[in-house]
Amino acid sequence: MANSTQTQRAALSSDLIALRETLLGLLPQLEAQPSWYASIFFERKRSKTFSANLKQTNIADQASAGVVFRIYDGYTLFERATDDLSAQNLNRTVAEFVQRVKNSPHPEGATLRAYPAPSWKDRLSSGELDPEIKNQIPADVTARTPVHFGIRFMEDPRKLDAGIALEKLKALLDRCQKLAPESGLKESDLTYVAARQTTADEESIFIDRGSVLSQTLLRQALTVITMSESDRTHLRVGGLGGLEAIEVEENELRTLLKDLAALKSAHKLTPGKYRVLFGPVLSGVLAHEAFGHSQEADTCARGRSKAWELYASGEKVGNEHATILNNPAIFETGGKPFAAWGSYFFDEEGWLAQSQVLLDHGRLKAPMTNLTSALRLGVARTANGKRESWANGVYTRQTNTYFSPGKKTLAGLMSELGDGFLALHPAGGMEDPKGMGIQVGISYLQEVKGGALTGRVFKGPAGGDIQLTGYTPDVLNSIVDKSKIEFDSPEPDKALHPWNDAGGCGKYHKEFVFAGCGGPYMLLDQVILG
Repeated sequence: MANSTQTQRAALSSDLIALRETLLGLLPQLEAQPSWYASIFFERKRSKTFSANLKQTNIADQASAGVVFRIYDGYTLFERATDDLSAQNLNRTVAEFVQRVKNSPHPEGATLRAYPAPSWKDRLSSGELDPEIKNQIPADVTARTPVHFGIRFMEDPRKLDAGIALEKLKALLDRCQKLAPESGLKESDLTYVAARQTTADEESIFIDRGSVLSQTLLRQALTVITMSESDRTHLRVGGLGGLEAIEVEENELRTLLKDLAALKSAHKLTPGKYRVLFGPVLSGVLAHEAFGHSQEADTCARGRSKAWELYASGEKVGNEHATILNNPAIFETGGKPFAAWGSYFFDEEGWLAQSQVLLDHGRLKAPMTNLTSALRLGVARTANGKRESWANGVYTRQTNTYFSPGKKTLAGLMSELGDGFLALHPAGGMEDPKGMGIQVGISYLQEVKGGALTGRVFKGPAGGDIQLTGYTPDVLNSIVDKSKIEFDSPEPDKALHPWNDAGGCGKYHKEFVFAGCGGPYMLLDQVILG
């Protein structure tokens, strides 16, 4: 890893500085009427993926760029997008778009909800900003000051040589093969080993009457997969920053292979109610599915979530351990010197990232919002307006969703668990925001007796994944205790935010976005597993 004194920030590409001036010049045309609120969002994503298995290597490139023009006339939000960034096309597109909005009648019976562009005073007074955001805003900032936010990094991924990247992946595979025998695997048992590394450069620009924003995010991910016939284990690391975000420790590979060996003789779980200790990723999946999706305000506004009704009534839906946060401003995750996977400086609608409590000791707070859902529900705006890409629409989406930490160490929770299971490896999840049902997938369980691992592993009743199912309030009331962020130390936490895994999230069976998934270890009692 590079020395911490070499920390840098990712600058905005020079060609985008010029484009930013061109886009800024188009804003007056978009605000053709005094009552209109107009904005411009540009995005460019470039990624390179290196992959290797025991037989071959591969390199794949992806690139996408486009701009979205928006006009909100107080009744309807109109959008027009294009990937032709020539000055001629941009001017023509804006002129045609403005004319279309002028020719569009207001919806019959619609309520006027005017929206003035927020000033910097509004932005800076909306709540406490993370120092990583606040320190990059000039003290004398004005509406026309270009404000750029760059992610911190140490080892620059943009200087990565393709040949060196593939050699490192092949060396990783070689390490797995060499470690396999001491993990209880014969050479013939390891039927498939693969590693995949993705490095991405994501840049965006947002312009409205009150601000000119840009950000550059560097995204790193590394996945190692091992298989023995149909049994499979994987290791995934990543975050926002430099190549330091994807370092793999030797003990992580040993655990990967030991789990694979154990799966070869795994038992089948008898469905029932059990005591189980969730690891950080699984507690994150539970938070994401429990009151993550149901607290997305566009879902509430469409009448598709029970959460809005429960928020209004103040009814408790969990016990004192049930506090869930959503935070797109995690720039050090679990004490690691890189940002969490679901983080950014501002969302696709130009709102600055801030932490938000969704569930407070079992009581629902106001939901996450984007611009239109905040207006429709009459609640505060939050930085959760996200697109899959510039070619997709904006929805209210989660970022990094997690339970607040507790005070126990992992050793203390294992002792408190007694007889039950340790669950560390997720296998997806689902929720029903309206009916309050929940499902959390678990790849396999490790048996615990008397607070210690027995070495026995359990698969699902049919030999596949295990599912935790139930009614969300019942599950949240089953929480017994939680660990600290730094769960191996008896000292008070120094880290401010828990570790978050590199994950993703779909909405309405599509609309994929990046999301962090983590939190503390969490002990649950009498939950349904099958």
